[in-house]
Amino acid sequence: MKKLISAVFFFSTLYAFAQRGVKESIKFDNPPVIDGKVDDWPGEWWLDPDGKFLSNVGNDADNLYFRLKISDDLTQEKIGLFGMSLKLNPTGKKKDKVGLKYPVGLDKNELKSQQKKEEANSGKETDVAARVQHKKELVSDVEVLELIGLAKQNIVSSRLGLANGIEVILVAQDDGSYIYEAKIPFKAFRLDKSKLENLGIEFESGRLIQQNKNATPNSGYGPSYGRPGSMGRQPQMYYNNYAYNPLSSPAYLSLTIKLN
Repeated sequence: MKKLISAVFFFSTLYAFAQRGVKESIKFDNPPVIDGKVDDWPGEWWLDPDGKFLSNVGNDADNLYFRLKISDDLTQEKIGLFGMSLKLNPTGKKKDKVGLKYPVGLDKNELKSQQKKEEANSGKETDVAARVQHKKELVSDVEVLELIGLAKQNIVSSRLGLANGIEVILVAQDDGSYIYEAKIPFKAFRLDKSKLENLGIEFESGRLIQQNKNATPNSGYGPSYGRPGSMGRQPQMYYNNYAYNPLSSPAYLSLTIKLN
């Protein structure tokens, strides 16, 4: 009998611990408009333990809603240069993830152009207004997205030309922060809301893929942060005798949401 009581206590404690990380989906009297102006969301921002994101997720009978606020300079640079994915995990299995990538990031020619701008400004002191303008330019012309999980290859579409009801926007604020807002209909990814008590959600920035681990500090794209809040270059760090770029690791946020 003692063994049975101990087992029940163990699994009850384990369940309670697991539930502690589950967020309650926000309920709306009126659903938010996806316009980058997020003051129509009720409640407070959820805090990210890693300090990269502020977030919220809500739903109604037909749609999921998302908002993010990103103020961390390095995370913003990763998103502006290499894009960001939003993935839904309805089954807990990696292969069943669906979602979208927006923004998709810069292509090779755009990255080279951005690198030249960074190198031209290397070592120059920049004021707050100039740094904010740089952040705005990174996400000023973002009209393409990719749909993930509907086919073997991601489906590329215009952000404004989607026929399945998905809406998404990323806006740079005057204070330099990024606001990301999205609406995804359950039917867009063939999700049955009645079978989704909890839903796994992941946000992940793109990252720099380093082709040559033995690269010198000045080779390859490497804007980073020499001064607090700056968007200039600094010497790369070294780990295990090879150059390491701070842009080579993604920024990541994982949430488990109890739908209403």
